[in-house]
Amino acid sequence: MPGLTSSMFLGLSGLQAQQSALNVVGNNIANVNTPGYTREVANLATNPSQVQGQTYFGSGVSLDTVTSVRDKFLDLQLTQATSTQAKYAALSTGVSVVSSTLGDSTASGLAAQIQSFFQGFQTLAANPGNSAALTGVVGDAQSMISSFQTNYQLLQQQQNAANQTVGTLVGQVNKLTSQIAQLNQQIVGSDTTGTNNAAVDQRTALTNQLAQLVGIQVIDGGTSGQYQITLDSGAATLVSGTSSFDLSAGGTPGNSTVSSAMSGLPSGGDVTSSITGGQLGAELQLGNTTYAGYESQLDAIATAITGQVNTLNANGYAAGAAAKTGTNFFQGSLAGGTLSVTAAVVGNPSLYIATAATANAPGDNTNANAIANLQSTRGLVPGVAGTFSDAVGKLVSTVGTDSQNYQAQSTTQQNLVSALQTQRDQVSGVSLDEEATRMMQLQSGYQASAHFLNVINSLTAGLITQFGGTAP
Repeated sequence: MPGLTSSMFLGLSGLQAQQSALNVVGNNIANVNTPGYTREVANLATNPSQVQGQTYFGSGVSLDTVTSVRDKFLDLQLTQATSTQAKYAALSTGVSVVSSTLGDSTASGLAAQIQSFFQGFQTLAANPGNSAALTGVVGDAQSMISSFQTNYQLLQQQQNAANQTVGTLVGQVNKLTSQIAQLNQQIVGSDTTGTNNAAVDQRTALTNQLAQLVGIQVIDGGTSGQYQITLDSGAATLVSGTSSFDLSAGGTPGNSTVSSAMSGLPSGGDVTSSITGGQLGAELQLGNTTYAGYESQLDAIATAITGQVNTLNANGYAAGAAAKTGTNFFQGSLAGGTLSVTAAVVGNPSLYIATAATANAPGDNTNANAIANLQSTRGLVPGVAGTFSDAVGKLVSTVGTDSQNYQAQSTTQQNLVSALQTQRDQVSGVSLDEEATRMMQLQSGYQASAHFLNVINSLTAGLITQFGGTAP
């Protein structure tokens, strides 16, 4: 049977195992407030038995592994929810920037400026040859154009900002995927038994940061411990084992593009249409689709107004004139950045603003009334059954509805992220009460092993003394 020396090793193994487990508890307590930390558990295992004759004797205990308490499915849910929340938060912010300007209901707002322009022609119709009224119409037209341009330029500025942000986000994505690939190497490259839990926690945190930037799918390598990460559509691989694959940004404002060297798409490396999640998906949607749609509606309103007014002005007569003006009231286009009141109209409104429908009729206000009545004419803007004011209202309503929807989606997703984070904390977070209980158990085990060693030490000393030796 095993002797006192073997018993000493039994007690020593107990001390070492309890101390190691206490270190794990201490590490949990130290990281109780560390974001993303996953609670660890020390797994103790019985040492292989010793055989003496036909009898098996235990040989103590040792620390087998230190494992993290994590729910991989819950982690993946949290990653996906984080990506969706980041997308709608970015969309909400992007649309709210233009919502207040487009929806300006004050006298300086677009709707009020359009109304003032047509009211100017109503005033002119009351006295077709009045120079002050003629000059007032020109001023009202220029103010209306300025309002159109302010709104349109804001949308273009937001497109430029979105395009620049796409490039910045792509750079951040590449940095994170490179770091995740390096952590994959650390996790599978360790020579020690068990898993590098700190590296796994760091990789999880970086993966959630990546999900905020772009929609992703995460495939857990299982026993290999490696992650494979693709775009949420699966169109391109971002991380595969210890390798990462960069995205690249290109294109122009309103036509931002993202390409990947690891794309399975028939079109090659262009993965722009496949990126729908995260901040990157939001910026691509805002710059390439949302702002462009608002610009198109705004340009359609400006084109309808200027086109209708130009037709009437070119085919009408200035007060008392013998010939048609043959001159457009407006020139250029909003989308082209060249919209303005025609130079001839600005320079000599009494000769080039057509108030009459007949020649040599100083008091004829038919044409001035016709232009003024455009304000209440329906169906002049393509896709809008109502008036110019209705068209502006539809655009403002679209922007406002988009802003509210994105804000609601962002709030809903944030609540989901918070709920999932709470569940994750319940599974993987550190409970000081549980750690205190575990610490007391290990403390008792440590003290018992120490007492056992004291007993064996006393027996050994007695045995040495009995045989004439001197006990240490």
